[in-house]
Amino acid sequence: MISIFKAFTDFVNAEKTVYSHRNRTIEIIAAEKNIDIDSIKNDMKAIMEKEGKVEAVIELRKRFHLPLAAAWVFVDKLELSE
Repeated sequence: MISIFKAFTDFVNAEKTVYSHRNRTIEIIAAEKNIDIDSIKNDMKAIMEKEGKVEAVIELRKRFHLPLAAAWVFVDKLELSE
């Protein structure tokens, strides 16, 4: 019985680790995953120039599972910093 309970708790904890970043910003996620934030900024700027802001937001959401508001805030900050 304990092994079934442990398997269940492992499953629940695994789900939390996968989706726990949904309430975080892109900067925090990049720091946790040891990704260079400047490379993300350059990628998003390139997408914004070629395809537009909406495609950059969609790419951020796909890549990092961000909420829509967090993705828009990041893209808007990039646009203002140019």
